Amino acid sequence: MTRFEIANPVIEREMTKPYRYGESDCFFLGCRVADAFDKSRRLGPDNYRAYKTLFGAQKALRKRGFSSLVDFFDAHLERIGASQCRFGDLAIMDLPDGEHVAVFTGQRFMTKTPKGRSHHDLSAVKAAFRT
Repeated sequence: MTRFEIANPVIEREMTKPYRYGESDCFFLGCRVADAFDKSRRLGPDNYRAYKTLFGAQKALRKRGFSSLVDFFDAHLERIGASQCRFGDLAIMDLPDGEHVAVFTGQRFMTKTPKGRSHHDLSAVKAAFRT
């Protein structure tokens, strides 16, 4: 299977779910895409419903010993240069409302927000990870 065939169904399925902190937000979009490439990671199942608000998400990260999303994904995935991303790789982006997990979809990085899909270019990427 190609990276597109592995990641795209997960991305589309996650994007159809209503936005819910701790269940179907940008963090879980990234976790589930990463898990699709290696099910033994269990990033989605191990963090499911660990928080219910943005503040709760920050507390859950700290409780697990991480100070940011970059730290979390550094512990689980290989860090790469953003320009090296292939379809399905992850990025942490700095957006006006804070850090977001995004998936590389070929030409841009897509994240999930309460308002739906949000697409960004390379300039928004803070760190990138190989899935």
